[in-house]
Amino acid sequence: NTENLKTEAWGGIAVDEKLATSIPGVYAGGDIVTGAATVIKAMGAGKKAARSIIEYLEEKR
Repeated sequence: NTENLKTEAWGGIAVDEKLATSIPGVYAGGDIVTGAATVIKAMGAGKKAARSIIEYLEEKR
């Protein structure tokens, strides 16, 4: 369900500095957040999102 998922004016998914979306526990990265970019930038976003997800899950313990 994407009813509560906030988006940018251009249609991408809105995220905070940790790549968290407006739905708790849902993260996004890559082209859907930044628009078309290089593979290196997409990989960096994936790594950042993974770290944020781990942090989120550890806080839930």
